[in-house]
Amino acid sequence: MGKKKILFVNDEMRMGGVARVLNSLMRNLPRDKYEIDLLVLHKEGMLLNEVPNDVHVYEGSKFFETVDLSLDRLIKEKDYPKIASKLRLLFYMKTGLIKKKIMEERKRILDKQYDVEVAAKEGFCTIFTAYGDSKRKINWVLTDYSVKNYSVNHMSLVKQALQQIDLNIADSKQALVAYETVFRVQNGVTIHNLMEDSILEKGNRKEDCEIKDSDVPNVITVARFHPQKSIDRLLIASQNAKERGYAHHLYLVGGGELESELKEYAEVYQMEHVHFLGYKQNPYADMKKADLFVLSSLYEGFATVVSESLMLTTPVLTTRVSGCEEQITSPDYGWIVENTQEALNQGLIEALSNPARLKEQKEALKHHHYDNEAIIEEFVKVL
Repeated sequence: MGKKKILFVNDEMRMGGVARVLNSLMRNLPRDKYEIDLLVLHKEGMLLNEVPNDVHVYEGSKFFETVDLSLDRLIKEKDYPKIASKLRLLFYMKTGLIKKKIMEERKRILDKQYDVEVAAKEGFCTIFTAYGDSKRKINWVLTDYSVKNYSVNHMSLVKQALQQIDLNIADSKQALVAYETVFRVQNGVTIHNLMEDSILEKGNRKEDCEIKDSDVPNVITVARFHPQKSIDRLLIASQNAKERGYAHHLYLVGGGELESELKEYAEVYQMEHVHFLGYKQNPYADMKKADLFVLSSLYEGFATVVSESLMLTTPVLTTRVSGCEEQITSPDYGWIVENTQEALNQGLIEALSNPARLKEQKEALKHHHYDNEAIIEEFVKVL
């Protein structure tokens, strides 16, 4: 038998967990078994630069240029050409004409048939994959749909598409249960996200670290500045802790649509202890240097950055989101708090109140092991 031809389909490759996990999976799949291609419907994003060199990258047609862009944001930016493009796309989805349109556009974009096609992000990529001619169709679920249903405006369309999908892979048990409940499907399995294999090496690059030595705890988060990540709640919790006498530094790595609002908040409240580091190709050196990582998200599927932090020996304070109980499995790993502002406030104070405990946790996490090899084997079994 020859190699299986696999196509991964994603809407964009911006800095974020989905693109990072996808690149890690493509990098680690055995090349003696698979020939790998990637289709990016709206070909943009910093993480295009990290796609493995032997993966051929296809670009979506102009029809898909707004697939990942929100109409509200385009209207706010007064981008009239893209507003028209987005309305056209929505018209095709609302009328059901999108099925035929996808079949037509695929002929323009792709020049081969695939043994396996994977929608790397549930939603539109699921629909695109469902109406293709690949022999096996897989849908990758990376969000807890019991909390946030991205397909709420197109439920009928997505449910029809899922009838063409052979397997749904969710990145946590809770995410799988939620997806199967919302869409009434039962052909699912759970496989945790693969971690980037160079994390530990990148974590040791002291030249990439901007966190300074300090007599008080250094706290960090790495995220897109998007409503889902709720960085505003972390700023509030940080300011609350500071006002109550729990001195610390807070480092924010990332950027996005809420960046200006968050910086304005920090400036208005004179939060000199907060440091915005921007997007970083290598955030891992800072994560390793930090004493505590905080995930303040409203919802997740399986927060890759939590497992990355544990691998880098930094304990985690996380809100109760999908996947967290499969990650924070020991008191040495950190804290899970309820998904409210008050609980996050109290959790941060508890973590900061005992710096010696943070040091003990970092020491204990040197024995933490994330089994990437077993995860790769699980993917190989289902592809």
